[in-house]
Amino acid sequence: MSKQKEPAVLAHEYDGIREYDNPTPAWWHLIFIATLAFSAVYIPFWHFSIWAWTEQEAWKENQVVEFKRVFGAVGDLQSDEATILRMMNDEKMLGVAESIFIGNCALCHAKTGGGINGVNLTDNAYKNVKKLEDLYAVIAKGANLGAMPGWEQKLSKNEMVILSAYVATLRGRNLPGRAAEGEVIPSWPSVPPAQPASPAPAKKSS
Repeated sequence: MSKQKEPAVLAHEYDGIREYDNPTPAWWHLIFIATLAFSAVYIPFWHFSIWAWTEQEAWKENQVVEFKRVFGAVGDLQSDEATILRMMNDEKMLGVAESIFIGNCALCHAKTGGGINGVNLTDNAYKNVKKLEDLYAVIAKGANLGAMPGWEQKLSKNEMVILSAYVATLRGRNLPGRAAEGEVIPSWPSVPPAQPASPAPAKKSS
């Protein structure tokens, strides 16, 4: 058997160490060239193209589809006390509302609702709310000369109704955050019990 020929040793030397002349394999060069070619398309498209989209836009589009599916079962919600109370007992809707709260309100009110530069929503004191329906009005129209922005141009009515219900459920948790502001108001009306699902109609036997 013939011995495998060792690569030549390069002429230069560093601290007594010399290198073999072992060039990078051709497949590595091909991957490198393909990466450069891909980046030449990727960077202009995602950073400068008018047709590119962001992760936030993709998330919002997916949310719109999901909200249409969820809200299709309940129709158009009213912003009255009875509807908000009913939504306070709807775990599925509260789950959707929590995601809306975290995505839009947590920056000021914290994910827990305890408040950062916005008021603490987990105590019993309120600045602009006297009754349950006022939560919807504050969310839709804003308050405190714009310190609390209005969301009626960014959120649908259904979203604001279930968001009002979610914020109402935060009351009384007394989580760490900003000190109470405003005045203590009467408790919310009693939340009606959840309605059991209607049984499926029996199939007629042939």
